[in-house]
Amino acid sequence: MDSKLSFYSLISKLKWPKGYTGKIFLIAFIGTHIPLIGLFIYLTIYFPVEERVSILLVVLVATVVGASVTLYFIFRLLAPILMTNKAVIKYNSDKKIPSLPKHFKDEAGVLMANTQKCIEELDDLLKLKNRLIAMVSHDSKTPIGSIKIANELIKDELQGDNPDLKDIFKYIELIEISTDSHARFLDNMLTLARFDDGEIHLNKKEVAPEDIFNKLAKNHKIYFEMKGIEFVTNSELTNGSKLNIDVEKMISVLNNLVQNAIKFTKQDGKIELNIKERGGKHIFTVKDNGVGIAEAQKETIFSAFSDSSQGTKNEIGSGLGLWIVKVFTDLHKGEINFESEEGKGTTFTLSLPKS
Repeated sequence: MDSKLSFYSLISKLKWPKGYTGKIFLIAFIGTHIPLIGLFIYLTIYFPVEERVSILLVVLVATVVGASVTLYFIFRLLAPILMTNKAVIKYNSDKKIPSLPKHFKDEAGVLMANTQKCIEELDDLLKLKNRLIAMVSHDSKTPIGSIKIANELIKDELQGDNPDLKDIFKYIELIEISTDSHARFLDNMLTLARFDDGEIHLNKKEVAPEDIFNKLAKNHKIYFEMKGIEFVTNSELTNGSKLNIDVEKMISVLNNLVQNAIKFTKQDGKIELNIKERGGKHIFTVKDNGVGIAEAQKETIFSAFSDSSQGTKNEIGSGLGLWIVKVFTDLHKGEINFESEEGKGTTFTLSLPKS
């Protein structure tokens, strides 16, 4: 045990008073009465009874008044500790976040501020845990269920007299889509975990814009076909130009932006991806003619677990996609902005330093 707690350990064993505040009052009471006890002994030895009584009465009254004032202000000074204790107990029982003051600078004030901060961070972690559990439970069922259904349909086709290869390949493609969707969801979960641990780092290398275009077109081919979306890519860079980026992370960024555009673009819509160079930066734009972003969602759109609206075909998101876009863009020391008008579409603009 820490030696600083030795006296507290001794006092805490007292059966009365039981409370910490009562023990402080007891010590204060004893301390304020030590002069009175000393004076009483002195008067008993050196003064006659007549003089002794009057002096003792005056000193006793002064001591009682002084002790009362002292105990009152000690009680008031204990308010930060009592408030902190009450706040912790209240949060533990009701999960209600307190409002402890944060502006005091002494030890008691710092204790309140740190307790408030700890409770707020703990509450965020508990909410995050609950959302993660709910999201993993919900989002894992959809792709796994799709794979199971596709597998059953393939079995039915193969067991028939005239299997339709076109349908079989369509079901296989559905399995691939569901697998990719689940893999992307797990990647998002891993990104969240690594971000909290500070373990996300860049691994830059050169890549041609065409390679990125081809990768994105392949990743989302089936989604474009399902909604009849036209995907247009264009590079304004000079021939042979290379991008110096962490390819895996930037593909993840563009995947999320394109997937977001698909989600909110109506049947037979259009999505455009453009790359150009301006002022020593590479500028990516992802533009769609979808439903746009509601005004109420614009402020929190890049936050983890932001409220995710359903897509034009009731697609459901995890609320992590655009947060990952922001995290990976910041790692590249870049910027991400957007312009959106409800009913007309959204344009995301991503700017990255060339080197």
